[in-house]
Amino acid sequence: MKLKLVGTGAITGKERSACSLVDEKILIDCGNGIVKTLTEQGIDINNIEAILITHLHADHFFDLPFFILLKNIYKPQKVTKIYCPKGTEKIIEHLGNDYVAGQASAFENWKNNSKVEFIEFDDLKDEEIVKGYYADSYIVEHGEQKPAYGYVIRKENKAIGFSGDSIYCESIDIIVQNTDIAVLDMSFPQRHKAHMGVDDIEMISNKFNKKIVATHMSKPARELAKDKNIKNLIIPNDGDEIEI
Repeated sequence: MKLKLVGTGAITGKERSACSLVDEKILIDCGNGIVKTLTEQGIDINNIEAILITHLHADHFFDLPFFILLKNIYKPQKVTKIYCPKGTEKIIEHLGNDYVAGQASAFENWKNNSKVEFIEFDDLKDEEIVKGYYADSYIVEHGEQKPAYGYVIRKENKAIGFSGDSIYCESIDIIVQNTDIAVLDMSFPQRHKAHMGVDDIEMISNKFNKKIVATHMSKPARELAKDKNIKNLIIPNDGDEIEI
């Protein structure tokens, strides 16, 4: 499996919004600016067969209308399934129609032409999201935002975990334990009421001795983690790729 860190930044950072891509088929989150970033990084969005949205904060899903519009223009052959919290499609419909100043039929036309399917769920367990790729969802704790999901994606004997935005909680342990590598929220130098900090990531690394990839980083968190030289921690730049 190949993991691409499309964006690694928090909303305060200069890097693009946190977003990951697995084998150029499965996108984790699609926040502000991500569609342009995919194009800049040479990714053909027509090859993306599934998008997993972790939660409904704008920096994690607000580029979905542009993803759908671009696919609509390309007239693709492949279907893209968007796995997301309940209520997502209605929000994207409003955003899509607002793109053309309230033209009521715009979103429906885009969706049909772009071959996009919204799958709103409460829980994913051993779901085949793309042929040969299976996903499990986990409820994580992200302040007052509910639901917020982390994911584990598996192909054959390999697995990659994603925390989404979360504090340290039981689901983070489960995600890390059950994966070869985990992409974890590291927003701040110290733990926060809605995000993990460098201190949490260092503790998790020591506890499990597993490879961790930091994401959703502010500049202070990125700099502190580099200074601390935490074992097993990868601090990526936007566009970096990791073979699993």
